[in-house]
Amino acid sequence: MIWFLCVLSLASYAKAQSCGGTFSGSSGTAASPNYPNSYGNDLNCEYSFPANGQLLQITFNSFQLEAASSWTGSCYDTVTVYDGGVRVGEYCGTNRPANIATRSAVTIEFTSDYSVAASGFSLSFSRGGEIITTTTLPPPTYAPGSCGTPAIQPRSSEMLRYDQAEGRIVNGDDATPHSWPWQVSLQTSTGWHYCGGSLLNEEWVVTAAHCDPSISGDYVILGEHDKGSAGEDIQRVRISQKLCHAQYDSNTIDYDICLLKLATPVQMSDTVHPVCLAASGDDASFPAGTRCMVSGWGLLRSNHQNTPNLLQQTELPLLDTQYCDRTYWNGYITDRMICAGAESSSSCMGDSGGPLVCQKDGAWNLVGVVSWGSSRCSTSYPGVYARVTNLRQWIDNTMSRN
Repeated sequence: MIWFLCVLSLASYAKAQSCGGTFSGSSGTAASPNYPNSYGNDLNCEYSFPANGQLLQITFNSFQLEAASSWTGSCYDTVTVYDGGVRVGEYCGTNRPANIATRSAVTIEFTSDYSVAASGFSLSFSRGGEIITTTTLPPPTYAPGSCGTPAIQPRSSEMLRYDQAEGRIVNGDDATPHSWPWQVSLQTSTGWHYCGGSLLNEEWVVTAAHCDPSISGDYVILGEHDKGSAGEDIQRVRISQKLCHAQYDSNTIDYDICLLKLATPVQMSDTVHPVCLAASGDDASFPAGTRCMVSGWGLLRSNHQNTPNLLQQTELPLLDTQYCDRTYWNGYITDRMICAGAESSSSCMGDSGGPLVCQKDGAWNLVGVVSWGSSRCSTSYPGVYARVTNLRQWIDNTMSRN
């Protein structure tokens, strides 16, 4: 009986083993050419799933492509997913795309290079049903002169259209361009990105103390989404003052927060906009389980050599501090720290200093600053962030005195 079921399962993919096609039925399957055998070389296949007003759900049941380069992290053979014309992500190796649920058209591009092939992928799709989401707050409304209200709406948990359990900056997704307009990149004079940060107002950026930017040589880059593009209207600003917390401890990574005063005020726009700061002591507004967003250009895997060009984002739950300390970090968590994650996605090296934001009263509030975590960027361990509700008074005092 087991053998018979396997034969039926393989036979169901037989009709879908051509190189791409259009899939408009109410349900069905698709697969890479010759699946489950080697898909071959020099392929360029396009699988189209037209929109018809119904909810379209796609699940990758099996996924085995040639692994990414161990040197550069770049894919040789790739599956690239587009949802409503927006690039969701590029995948290879065993890093399969997350489940898709959308009412937009979906295109899946599959390419292979001239050497090394694997068994490929199989997927199933269906139409009908409803989107289930954990989002409870409406998206913020843009208000020039305010904070935490992007002019370009980010993809929230519903708009991300993937199961929460499979959320992907290790296992993240490309952010909608310029939808996190307070996100900054700290770069050397050569353009090398090494940390993130968040814009607080025209003159101030907050980052992590361990990033330790150079006043004489480094720049704050604002309004950027694609680090590899020369066509974005970015602002490249020097740092006039670096004011890190006096109690920062490089051994325990406690008090890991630093304020950067910009040499020239930035120009606010649709792509450059400040984040709100969580109020001092307001932990009640952000309890354990709150769904928040983290963004950055950090490594997609701990063994990758290069950071991605496109800004990444993922949704993470806040964790109870005592639970996080007891279960994962064995006494290292202090009152100046907050944990988020341990849910199949994580911040990683290069995300440091960047924002962990949660919604409150129709605006995104900076609740955490990316600080530290697993040295291997394990998605099974929560990331640790500088807790803004504990450090807000220091932030206010430092900015007012300087």
